[in-house]
Amino acid sequence: MENPHPPIARYLRERRESAGLTRATLSAMAGISPGLIQKIEQGTRTPTLEALTALFDALEVPDLFRDHLVALSLSDRYDSPAPATTIEVPAVDRVLLDAIPYPASLQDYSTFDILAANTAWEHYFPGLHPGTTLLEWMLLDPRARTVMIDWDIQVHLCVYGFRVMSPGVVPQARIDELVAACSQAPEWTRFWTTEPDAPTHLDRPVQRILDPDTGESVTMIMHALEPMIPRRDWALVVFCPSPDEI
Repeated sequence: MENPHPPIARYLRERRESAGLTRATLSAMAGISPGLIQKIEQGTRTPTLEALTALFDALEVPDLFRDHLVALSLSDRYDSPAPATTIEVPAVDRVLLDAIPYPASLQDYSTFDILAANTAWEHYFPGLHPGTTLLEWMLLDPRARTVMIDWDIQVHLCVYGFRVMSPGVVPQARIDELVAACSQAPEWTRFWTTEPDAPTHLDRPVQRILDPDTGESVTMIMHALEPMIPRRDWALVVFCPSPDEI
């Protein structure tokens, strides 16, 4: 596993700077000394869970990132198994996908690799089939800009999520590979180096998607579900129409 502490330090520093806060101001808000905040941001001091919670509250960190960063801070205390070199999707999981009437796929949620998809998914997202990666499709496939009504907003959120959540989990070589591919898009530098206007939207994943049958915009709620029984190394991602659309 990659060292989990530098990604935590970098995120907290960038989040503070994005909020326009000095260390002294954040210290007063979080009840943590400026010196300790400096050490945490430099990666020379591992924050306790109490310190992390106080900083998350003061910086209004989205719940998705809170959960991820807490898990990351604890990860090096346990032995991690070697990552699988290949991923085989069991037939029973494909049966589940095909039983879902809405667009659904199985994804490696650290890199957004598409492992399997149902017919509705490939109908709504042409070209985003198993073996492809969501980031590359959104940025490099022209069809993505038509399918995603709010393309700029949604891609910025996705790139930001990848930048925050992949270090320490995804091998650096794989991160570099995806960055090199996606950097062909003219918007990449802006997406990669800036924080979205409302990163909390990651906790309320509503998207407007072009209905391939009617040509009209449809509001969809994205669900990224992690299997508990049976255990899996991927997430089930489903786009369900908003109740107003049903």
